[in-house]
This record gives sequence, structure tokens and C-alpha cells, in this order.
Amino acid sequence: MATSNPSDAEANTPTPMTNCPMTAALNAIGGKWSLICLYYLDSGTRRFNELRRLIPEVSHKVLTETLRGLEEERLIVRAVHSLAPSHVEYEISAHGETVRPLMHAIRAWGRAHLDYRKQGTD
Repeated sequence: MATSNPSDAEANTPTPMTNCPMTAALNAIGGKWSLICLYYLDSGTRRFNELRRLIPEVSHKVLTETLRGLEEERLIVRAVHSLAPSHVEYEISAHGETVRPLMHAIRAWGRAHLDYRKQGTD
């Protein structure tokens, strides 16, 4: 069935390949919630609702889109368990683990940035 909403069609269009490393990195993890999802999945397998509780600021729709994007980039693995009740679990992939140093560096910078902002001076 065709979609009537152009933004839905755009959301389902794969990101074109690029030869620029910076563009490739930002396409893969540049979304507002991507690194946060990877950060929580880095500590273990999580269900969707668990991620929603850990990241209450993100909407259901945006979290779903973020997880789909990370799965498309093969940074996470989605496992569907058909046992009653059926459920879906997400975990970071081996390739996703390569983002770990970047996550830790950004978190450290964020901590320093918060301290800087609290000082209120240059």
C-alpha cells in the first residue's frame, strides 16, 4: 500500500551511501537520540519499553525510528521472541561496540560542558 504522507515515504528511504567519512558517521549516529540509545544498549540487552523508561523525553514514534535507523546501520540487533507473551529485545552489535570510545568521549565532554555552563563565565 502506498503512503500518502511524503514525510513517511522519506523516512522509509535508505540514506544514500557517501564516500565522506564525516557524513557517513553523522548519518549513522548523528540523530538526537542515537548515541543515547547506543549508550543504554551498551550496558546490556533492553526491551523497547525499558528504553522508553530510560529515555522519557523521546516519543514512542521517534524511539521506533531511531532504533530502526540504528538497526539499518547494523549498530544494533533486534531480536523478536515469539514466546508468550511475545516481545522484542535490542542489543548493541559487535560493530556498534566500536562506537563506545566516541560515546565515552562525548559523555566526558558533556560533563565538562555542563560544568562550564554552571560557571557562567568565559
